[in-house]
Amino acid sequence: MTETHPRHALAEPVGTGPEGWPSATELAARIAAGEVGSREVLEGYLARIAALDPALNAFCHVASEEARKAADEADAAVAGGRTPPPFLGVPIAIKDLHPVRGWPLCGASNAVEHHVMDEDAPAVRALREAGFVFVGATTSPEFGTVSVTESAVHGVTRNPWNPDYSPGGSSGGAAAAVAAGMLPLAHGSDGAGSIREPASYCGLVGLKPSRGRVPTSAHYLEGFTTEGVLTWTVEDTAAILDVFAAAPPTGWYGAPPPDVPFRRQAQRDPERLRIGLNLQPAFPAEVDPVAEVVLRRAADLLSDLGHEVVEQSIPGLDQDWFKSRFDLLYATGSADCVVVDESAVEPLNRTLRQAARDTDSLTYVTTVLELQLRSAEMYKAWDAVDVLLTPTNPVLPPSEGALWQGQDADPWLPLRRAEETASLTVLSNMLGLPAISIPLVEPQAGLPLGVQLIGGRWCDGTVLALAGQLERAYPWRRRTPAGLPL
Repeated sequence: MTETHPRHALAEPVGTGPEGWPSATELAARIAAGEVGSREVLEGYLARIAALDPALNAFCHVASEEARKAADEADAAVAGGRTPPPFLGVPIAIKDLHPVRGWPLCGASNAVEHHVMDEDAPAVRALREAGFVFVGATTSPEFGTVSVTESAVHGVTRNPWNPDYSPGGSSGGAAAAVAAGMLPLAHGSDGAGSIREPASYCGLVGLKPSRGRVPTSAHYLEGFTTEGVLTWTVEDTAAILDVFAAAPPTGWYGAPPPDVPFRRQAQRDPERLRIGLNLQPAFPAEVDPVAEVVLRRAADLLSDLGHEVVEQSIPGLDQDWFKSRFDLLYATGSADCVVVDESAVEPLNRTLRQAARDTDSLTYVTTVLELQLRSAEMYKAWDAVDVLLTPTNPVLPPSEGALWQGQDADPWLPLRRAEETASLTVLSNMLGLPAISIPLVEPQAGLPLGVQLIGGRWCDGTVLALAGQLERAYPWRRRTPAGLPL
């Protein structure tokens, strides 16, 4: 890995001290107890954003005054003795692809009008009702299509561990903000790995919940897509999943409620589990030796904790078959975007939109049915194991601009490269399974690379319990990007 270029040098320290940054649950408890004010907490994070974001470009919108007003209201509620919601006064950012009341929605595109939204998306509303203070919107690639966070409208978002490299995508702005300590957590979304990939590349925790677990107004990409958060701790991730799970259902279908709160499950060690070791990309991909090292090291750590670790393949997985059907479905991803100038759409998305127009409805429906029928065979892997273990990504993050090289000759090339990055995450989106990326293993090449745990149907609690056990046994929280102020 190359050294950080001087032009990307980060700002001088503004900060919180050598013990590391507080988690969202810790902040919530301190604010509720009156030990610290929400406004005081907010000002600290706004200072970090002002100092660090010019180098990293994690935010496309910062609502400082609105956030200050919300923080003051939170402090007044605590002073008045009112029972606080679970995250009263804790700052959070929302990914630009999702509506926030009173904010412009850009979709990271110059081809759409940036209308101010009248209401929150359902998951965003759940976060607001949980008491969070909304600080701003984080960057994504146009329409969230690829695995880097680079767009014509917002520019390049950089990885705090080495700003010459990408934080991943499409929730790369969220990951960069949290990894740099600009916020304790951030909202993201995941249609093929877009929470887990940036979590992996930025040394964070990122969960893609089970299908239907998070409230949504529509099941985009046939339910491949869902929302979640990027955090430093498994406990924070589990506590936010409790917030989402308690929200009123809004879509056609929803996941069954947990018998035990997810946060409590994450705090308990699971019983001895059967862990399936898997290195079977869904798309054609060359697995980097670093990813193999990370996988084997994780397997050893799980064995040391008493779990049974075995090799486990995914039946029915054929790369060429899956890629052809995924491409057809994925091309419709921007179908809900009202484009006012098709020529202003970036080349890859323009190609995908044309491919969607060229697909007749019978072909589309047949493809969806084929994916569902093949899924029934793939689920059998979890009849043999409790959790599947993979590297989150088979490759390390790309450098700035690398994803787009050659697209003039072949506009599909950026998608092929993004598919390689997502080749170990995408199946859990299709299957609707819970999957979490955790920074279990020390960075092997100057940049983090996460480990992914994929649970069976509706087994979010099992995944969180195992991730929590690993976090307690092999803590990662004090690992922060070199050169950043504490």
